[in-house]
Amino acid sequence: MPPTASRRYAAGVSKAFTSEETPDLGPLGRIPPRLAPGEVRYVTPEGQAALRAAVEAARADPGPAARTRATLLEATLATLTVLAADAAPAGEAAFGRWVTVEDDTGARTTWRLVGPDEADARRGLISVSAPVARALLGRRPGEWVEVERPGGAKGLTLVAVLDTAPER
Repeated sequence: MPPTASRRYAAGVSKAFTSEETPDLGPLGRIPPRLAPGEVRYVTPEGQAALRAAVEAARADPGPAARTRATLLEATLATLTVLAADAAPAGEAAFGRWVTVEDDTGARTTWRLVGPDEADARRGLISVSAPVARALLGRRPGEWVEVERPGGAKGLTLVAVLDTAPER
């Protein structure tokens, strides 16, 4: 009879490197953000509403992974401060605003500058801590910025700054 796969594996591994006593703790999740003293972590009103909806959806699911997710989201929400787009001077790229940029080839891209807890590049939401967002903050339409990227620097011209989502 040929040895089973587990016997072949066990034969090559010392008992010192195995643990039968360690309990299964379930799925691992990330810990909620820890803020340094005086640090403020912002979220848009829409981002806060989306996170609250995600908490409610997770609570509705009876599974342990959903409970863990709900707990994480609640802890994250407790660390956030809501900041609306109108907190900055009009026409200036700022948290919560929609910005449209044009690159050297004439291609235009629109993003919303949001907090890291609501960032989703597929939906056009980029974190204010992203290099491109940091370069745009405080700028006005017509200004040019250079963004350092892994593939090299890229120049962008800020075309528009809006408080609400542009029509698509």
